[in-house]
Amino acid sequence: MITEMLERITIMGMLIENSGKNLTFTDLRSNLETLRNSRVDVIVQSGKLACLTPGALQTPYIGDAITSLGVGLPAREWELTPHAFRQWCSKMRVPTTYLANLADWASPVQFTELSRSIMDVHNTVEDKPLLLRCLMDTEQDEYICRAILSPSYSFIENFDVLTAVFDGLRIVRDEHGIGFEPGPASISDTHMRARVNMPQLNMAAEALLKDYTSPWTGKSGTDNPIVFMGIEIRNSEVGGAAFSLVPVVIIQVCNNGMTLTKDIFRKVHLGSPMEMGHVSKRTMTATMELITAQTVDKVVEIGNPEFLKAKVAEFMELKQPVQATVVHDYLKQAFDNERADQIFDDFISGGDTTAFGVAQAITSHSQGELITPDTALELDDAALNHAMILAGK
Repeated sequence: MITEMLERITIMGMLIENSGKNLTFTDLRSNLETLRNSRVDVIVQSGKLACLTPGALQTPYIGDAITSLGVGLPAREWELTPHAFRQWCSKMRVPTTYLANLADWASPVQFTELSRSIMDVHNTVEDKPLLLRCLMDTEQDEYICRAILSPSYSFIENFDVLTAVFDGLRIVRDEHGIGFEPGPASISDTHMRARVNMPQLNMAAEALLKDYTSPWTGKSGTDNPIVFMGIEIRNSEVGGAAFSLVPVVIIQVCNNGMTLTKDIFRKVHLGSPMEMGHVSKRTMTATMELITAQTVDKVVEIGNPEFLKAKVAEFMELKQPVQATVVHDYLKQAFDNERADQIFDDFISGGDTTAFGVAQAITSHSQGELITPDTALELDDAALNHAMILAGK
């Protein structure tokens, strides 16, 4: 059911054509502007919700709701995204897989009716306040609920995060002389991820890359041994993750990014309860100013040449030879068979038969067209951890 729901919602267009990986910042901005113009946030008691269709919730008339059409929202049925469906199940303590199977459109009608009854009963009995983050397109008659959160969830919009971070980057450029340029970006129904490259913060890492050949470009690390710093901007508007700034070391020959999860700056989305489904302008201004200041601090920290040297030295500790059979067996335990085989192929073709070569293979695999943005995020963040295990660190 969840997969079918996601396919329907994608076809409906509310998460728009530009969603995916390897977006330009222009595509990303267009995406975020479309979503921002379509959003509706409402706070409602669960006891006032009704489940008329499996996997959907109807809100009552809400007089103080603020939308692009003005104040007031008529009774409306919202189809839940897979993410919102899982969040509802978590809040109501209902097993997600069980309810999803009942609500599947291919299930017998008795099952789908039971799924509606379960949602109605839990909404009524729990009767808890919920924040529904929705998207609305009245012209296409499309209404989607993309998140079900606690009203205390003080969310930060992706568009606002990008604006605040780039304000910080401009301050760093003007006051500290550290330039930046947009890198690849991605967005899914749960996460935004945007990399900013800082190519002037670079060094040659011949010993680290001498054995490596990019499966994507065919170029060797011997001919192009440059690594440079960058920073990833991450955020979730729907309770998928906190706003984060993640330092990343980019391997120029292949564009692989080694995300430094130990050095993440993270801010949890949890603040004072919302009023009438919106955040005050004063609170938002203060939040954006804080993000700008935090960006300056983090970029100045990683802008120190010693930071990159220290990270390359840590990578060198992973240049421990590992037998191909050991890597193969390890990958089979860490991933499903298909993914393990694909990563192993990248490991062999990359030529670096060390534990660090495994990290290279994982981050190379994550760039594939068929890898979803959320899966790519998980792979990239885990790459160095897998290498450390194989190196015995």
